[in-house]
Amino acid sequence: MSRRYEDFDEFCDPDNPKIIKYEDVVDALKRIRKYIPQTPIIASHYQKECGINLFYKLETVMRTGSFKERGALNALDLLPRDRQKMGVVVASLGNQAMGICYYGKKLGIPVTVVMPTSVPVIKLQMCSDMGAKVVVQGHNLVDSQKYARALAKEKGLTHINARDYPDVMAGYGTVAIEIMEQVPALDAVLLPIGTGGLAAGVATVIKHVNPNCLVYGVQSERLPTFYKSLEAGEPLTLPYEPSIAEGIAMPYVGVNAFRNAQNLLDKLILVSEDWIARSILHLIEKERLVVEGAGACPLAAVLCSQVPELKSKNVVIILSGGNIDAVLLGRCLDRGLAAEGRLIKFKVLVKDLGTEYERFTKLLADNGYNLVRQFQDRIWVENEIYRVEMKAVCETRGLDHALELKRIIEKTYPNECAFETEPFDSDNTCSCYIPTKC
Repeated sequence: MSRRYEDFDEFCDPDNPKIIKYEDVVDALKRIRKYIPQTPIIASHYQKECGINLFYKLETVMRTGSFKERGALNALDLLPRDRQKMGVVVASLGNQAMGICYYGKKLGIPVTVVMPTSVPVIKLQMCSDMGAKVVVQGHNLVDSQKYARALAKEKGLTHINARDYPDVMAGYGTVAIEIMEQVPALDAVLLPIGTGGLAAGVATVIKHVNPNCLVYGVQSERLPTFYKSLEAGEPLTLPYEPSIAEGIAMPYVGVNAFRNAQNLLDKLILVSEDWIARSILHLIEKERLVVEGAGACPLAAVLCSQVPELKSKNVVIILSGGNIDAVLLGRCLDRGLAAEGRLIKFKVLVKDLGTEYERFTKLLADNGYNLVRQFQDRIWVENEIYRVEMKAVCETRGLDHALELKRIIEKTYPNECAFETEPFDSDNTCSCYIPTKC
């Protein structure tokens, strides 16, 4: 359904979207350079396996852990002095708020942050520690934004729509200028896309400097808002769905971001939650990088072989942020291991005897499996009073080793075992969409 805009501010007017220019981004880079040094680009250790000259742009090394600092600083610095003194209010899930709080403190600008109840406590605390007034209001970001706009009008503050403000998008575009300086023979850039601010800023720069360079957006298939909006030709709102890539799990797109990126993106790729989890796992294990779900999305498109046309090309992936909650990180790693067949869950009926338990565990140990977790059920075992249902999670060396475990258990306990089917049934693919307007 179409999105409701009647309560949006003048800088995010669907009937008059703001267009950013290359010159706006150049000016933004001059403005922020005194505070934000150029972030590094490193070569991936996965280049040989994927056949792509793959590089990572490490926005994770920012002081607050994401590229959002660029837009926050540019928007704050451009405010008239009287507006700076009055202060600003912003609704955020965390990354943008932390950027505005950090530079608001440096520039002496009072900041009020409105966050939904779903935001992790650590992000609330970080904003508070940086001197901001934190207000928890709303079940989701949309609710928080409505409250922030009302608060701005009531208190005379400047409301900054952190995901669609023109000056914010111009700040985001500065990452593209750096990329083109660091990788002169650039063929493609892959970036995460949610409401579209980063895509708008980056695509504006890339297509101005080198129209032949490809710009691909990647998002979770769980909430493909930007693609659906491109398909419809207008910004849409979809029902919210939680995602590992929480930073880009947006039920709407920015009106300005949509208009700027609409005809500049070359491809939009949707990846599954399992591939995002595998990307987070890959970045930690193979690249030694901690990246949040949103930042890991572009690599997921590479891992699931959705960009074969980029073989032998010079490709930069923007690792947009590293602010992942410790609990969520643990869940993502476990899910990534399961998706790769390195964690396998199954159940088996055994006789309720110590010798049978020993036989079961010895069977696993002798074949190189590590028993991670187990649960014994003696009560809800139908018609089997002298047997126990063993529910187990085992660590394997990979999918082939997992398949071997399945064969061993089924041979040893015929008709008395059951495995989780996902790792064995998966076709290991994700979806690729090329919007007709791109």
